[in-house]
Amino acid sequence: MALLHLFIAFSMCFFSSIAMIDTKANPQVSSLSISTAKPDRFFSKLIHPHSVHHPYYNPNETTEDRIEHDIKRSLARIASLEAKIGSSSASNDHRASLYPTAPHSAMLANISIGHPPIPQLLVMDTGSPLLWVMCAPCSNCDRYPGQIFDPSQSSTYSPLCSSRSCHYGISSQLPFNITYADRTFISGTLALEHLVFDTSDEGRSEVFNALLGCGHNFLSSEEPGYNGILGLNNFNQTLAWQTGKKFSYCIDSITTDSNFDYSHLILGEGAYLEGYSTPFQVSDDMYYITMIGISVGEKSINIAPRTFERKPDGTGGVIIDSGSTFTFLVSEGYEVLLTEIRSLLDGSFRGVRYVEEPWLLCYLGTLSRDLVGFPVVTFHFAGGADLVLDTESLFIQRKNDAFCMAVGPINVFDLRSKPSIIGLLAQQSYNVGYDLNNKDIYFQRIDCELLSD
Repeated sequence: MALLHLFIAFSMCFFSSIAMIDTKANPQVSSLSISTAKPDRFFSKLIHPHSVHHPYYNPNETTEDRIEHDIKRSLARIASLEAKIGSSSASNDHRASLYPTAPHSAMLANISIGHPPIPQLLVMDTGSPLLWVMCAPCSNCDRYPGQIFDPSQSSTYSPLCSSRSCHYGISSQLPFNITYADRTFISGTLALEHLVFDTSDEGRSEVFNALLGCGHNFLSSEEPGYNGILGLNNFNQTLAWQTGKKFSYCIDSITTDSNFDYSHLILGEGAYLEGYSTPFQVSDDMYYITMIGISVGEKSINIAPRTFERKPDGTGGVIIDSGSTFTFLVSEGYEVLLTEIRSLLDGSFRGVRYVEEPWLLCYLGTLSRDLVGFPVVTFHFAGGADLVLDTESLFIQRKNDAFCMAVGPINVFDLRSKPSIIGLLAQQSYNVGYDLNNKDIYFQRIDCELLSD
């Protein structure tokens, strides 16, 4: 299987500008402020590609079509991770970063930018350090949803400068460049701008002077269905840092009902940090957590204690990710889980294999009818936090008459890094809270509708 190795190179000027912005040329940099009736809570609904609210929702797509998109997105994310982690030893001239090849298939946040505010659909990406949007004038941006943000029409747009003369011409404005190996490309300039979040009580919350990448050149062979990227990496210029170093997201059902409307993202002190927590570490812009075991029902399966540890050379470990639908485990853990699941299913269901995805464990049957009462699978993490996967999080209905386990082996792909990846299906029906100050991630199983008010 050919994997897409996606390298995203930010110009060195971009990273220097974040760390060493000239405050004399940019006095507004130190004046980040927040204005809202609820100053500690910035709320955005999240839109999944299977949702009727997605700009490219296709009611004629079958269950098989949608699962095929999920599989392709997950494989693209694996390729991105490999490129990302493998770049750790790259030269100082470039820094690789991680984005999915098909970001139109990721969770979208709806945030308005500028004054007057222009709504923008942004990919929520926990592995990206920058908030960027397509900006007018923009080359090749005419195929994307909604209105392109025009900085010349915003009274609050303020470019970042490498010198005090910046404001008299674009030549001294700080640039950013993102290049994908599949030739997708975005470039533009850095600025400070106001963001507006709608609140659940029809009010609004504003963030002033948020760091923004304003992209004027975009090349892509796809119609991605988004206007930019909302980076939520643990980096000191992300929106998560600027709004209080806390955020949470709650993922509703993303495979069984396209009408669900309660997935959401919350930034700031109002983020929900509830339930049990587990420490995280950040490496290669990704959130790593420590998985210590797996249970099936009440049975703890026999996985070697150090199976999921990150190795000194940077390989292995467990990443919690917003860009993959499926979960992938290193083979030493996956094979033990596979054996246990097969022992429960082989006697009752006929196995089936798909040429396109021979690594998937699949059976003839229907989830809603045939797996009622199937034992849950629990991922156990350091600190006492658990993720409990019921049948809707552990399996997907691959076709009308066949289901597959939504956990795969990372080792079947030719990767050096071999990380385990906790995807969105495993996080379904959970509120996941990130405390960037204390470096903890919280898991609370809950109906997302209860947190939307």
